[in-house]
Amino acid sequence: MTGKSQNQLFSILDEMLVYSHMALGRTETRTFVSVPFVTWPNGAPCVPVNQYILSMMERPGRNGNRNLSTRGSKGGTFGEYASKISQLVRYCYHANIDFIQLTDSQFTEFIDSLRDEKSRIYPTEKKRTEPTILGIGRVCLAFLEFVGRLHENPNFVAIGGTIRISMHAFTVKYRNGRTMKKEFVHHHSLSLDGRIRSTYPISDNNIKRLKNAIDSHSKSRFIDSRRKIMLLLLEHTGARRGEISRILVKDILDAIEMDEPMLRLETWKQGLSSERLIPAHKMVLSEVKKHINIMRRKAVKGKEDDGFLFVSQNSGKGISPDTITSEIALLKKAAGIKEKISPHMFRHAFITNKFVKLIKQHELQNPDQFRQSLLSSKTFIIEVMMWTGHKSSEAVERYIHLAFKKVANYAATVTSVHLASAMEVFDGKQRELLNRLKTDLSVEEYEAELLELQRLRDEDFEIAGRRVSAN
Repeated sequence: MTGKSQNQLFSILDEMLVYSHMALGRTETRTFVSVPFVTWPNGAPCVPVNQYILSMMERPGRNGNRNLSTRGSKGGTFGEYASKISQLVRYCYHANIDFIQLTDSQFTEFIDSLRDEKSRIYPTEKKRTEPTILGIGRVCLAFLEFVGRLHENPNFVAIGGTIRISMHAFTVKYRNGRTMKKEFVHHHSLSLDGRIRSTYPISDNNIKRLKNAIDSHSKSRFIDSRRKIMLLLLEHTGARRGEISRILVKDILDAIEMDEPMLRLETWKQGLSSERLIPAHKMVLSEVKKHINIMRRKAVKGKEDDGFLFVSQNSGKGISPDTITSEIALLKKAAGIKEKISPHMFRHAFITNKFVKLIKQHELQNPDQFRQSLLSSKTFIIEVMMWTGHKSSEAVERYIHLAFKKVANYAATVTSVHLASAMEVFDGKQRELLNRLKTDLSVEEYEAELLELQRLRDEDFEIAGRRVSAN
């Protein structure tokens, strides 16, 4: 596949009206938004894939009570499916093969072509990891099974079928001790090792280097301010990049007015109209408000304001999640960071740090002891799930080993998770003020800002105390 067009093969339809059913002599319809529309590389509609996407419109999402997510500029979960199946679309187009004509050896060749493709940015490295290839392969197998049903060929993708699959069983153990056996489809061309997904949080040192890069590689006052607020919220909310991009000015101002600030976030990966409230430090919110009152106000002046916190300097309109990824990539390059950096790694760090604080608070010695503590006292893990938008405790528990890996180098024990978090924010903001004193702050301005920061710190400490007492 190397050397052939890699242009995206799907676009997002803003709104689509589809037939649902007949009731009392009337035709009932449903409207869907942000639905991917897939084409062949020559621009012609790829009917089988679009039929498959339509067939999934009624599929329940997480928790079984919502449709699959379409959030984001790339169509959410539907967009992920379209992106993965597009790899097969491209392969079949260039090989001049109809989907239903694929053989087992040709599907294997398709998977091998994904494995052999090199990165455009780093030509000596492979473009995809085994977990990525596994994800593409599984989605494509499900799509081809649908193609078999369309052609009334149930043996097209089956055990001993044209495309030969096997079924593998695994057991899920829940926190209450209950177990459930589940199965997954496998093809011999895929690596079972690819089921393992690594979670890497961004390091404290790399966060610091990204922040320093803003001042040392200044672009404009507006962009610099927006980048600082972006990093601040990524670090202290644990939000996904899409959730960060959807924060409203109103959300910040509403939180500031609360006695115990709670910031509203849209919860992605859980369908439409899902949101959560997370605790927020007044020191963080105060910094964001400064950006709103000064830099953002100038950017939207004389333009139609759509209310989003993060806006484009030119249009004044809300930015996309991809802009956040691009900004982090630019700062990474400016900071000279070689290892992988992404917005989602801030989320991993946020969750890991919450567990680090809990471990230190209870002076726990090992992961088994920690899990046992969680079984007897679920308050904290439920709170973490509220902060992060996870729907299962099992998804959160995967961060336990990362927390114990970090805890050996952690600072002195603090008796409150909220208090420790507030102290970290204060220390960071105080260092920033000292750095600014060397560049653009007068002594009088430094003193005034430090006094305000200390006032907000004391308020955050009081809030932390009330939250601990409430638990």
